Amino acid sequence: MVGYFSADALQKMKLGRDDVHRQFADLREQYFSRKYKTDRAREYAFHGFGRRLGTLVPAIDQVFEILPPEREDIPERDQVVDATIAIQSFVFNTFGCLDNLAWIWVFERGVRNDDGTELGLKRVGLGKGYKQVRRSFSKQFLQYLESRQDWFDHIKDFRDSLAHRIPLYIPPYVVQPDNHDEYNRLEQESGDALRLGDFKAYDRLQSDQQKLGVFRPWMTHSQFEAAPSVVFHTQLLNDYVTVDEFGRTMLEELGRSDEPTPLHPRDAAST
Repeated sequence: MVGYFSADALQKMKLGRDDVHRQFADLREQYFSRKYKTDRAREYAFHGFGRRLGTLVPAIDQVFEILPPEREDIPERDQVVDATIAIQSFVFNTFGCLDNLAWIWVFERGVRNDDGTELGLKRVGLGKGYKQVRRSFSKQFLQYLESRQDWFDHIKDFRDSLAHRIPLYIPPYVVQPDNHDEYNRLEQESGDALRLGDFKAYDRLQSDQQKLGVFRPWMTHSQFEAAPSVVFHTQLLNDYVTVDEFGRTMLEELGRSDEPTPLHPRDAAST
C-alpha cells in the first residue's frame, strides 16, 4: 500500500485524469461543431453545457493537486477548504450539465406545453418529474435514463444537501478506534485548559490530539441523515465519466430527432 490507495489504484486514477482531459476536448468539440436549429439551443450548448464541462475538469485537477491521493499527512485547514470549494463547485456544475442537456433538447426538439406555450423554468429537466420533456424522448433514450437512475439519485442527493441542507465537507482527519480513549482524554484536558485561559497548554493538547488522527480522502454531508462517506478522488472521476456518457447519449438522441419522420404507408401511397 502507498498511503490510503494501492499502487494499482493510484495508476488507474492517473490514467483516469488523462482520460478526463481527452474526453472533455472531444465532447466539447462535438457540441461546438454541431449545427443547431435554434439560437437558444446553441447558447445552451456553448455557454451552458460546454462552459460547465470546462469547470468540471479544472475542479478535478484542483482537488488532485491540493490533496494528492498519495499524501499520508494531515493537510492544513486552508488546503481542505480549497479542495472542498472545488468539490462543491463540481457537484453543482455536474447537475447543471444535466439540466443544460435538457434545455438543448427542449429548444432543438421544440418541446412545449400541450397548449403550445413555452415550458416554464421549473418544467425542464431529465428527471422523472419532468413529464412533458420525458415523453418527447425516444424509447432508447428513456431506457438509458432508467439505467442511470441510481447515479442520478446520488448526484441529486448531494446537490440538494449542498444547496438546501448541510454542505459537503472533508473531515480534517479521523481517529482509529484504538485511539478513541486517548483522544477523548486529550479533548477533556484541552477543554479544561481553554476554560483556564492556558492557551499554550491548549495548543499543545490539540496538537497531541491531531497526532492520533489520520487523513482519509472522504467527503460527506450530514451525520444524522445517514449520508454516505465517499472517496472523493475516485468519485469525481467516475462522475465526470457519467456526465460525458450523458452528453454523448444526448448527441445520439439529437441525431435521431434530426432524422426525417417516416411516412405512414397511406401517406406514401398518395405521393
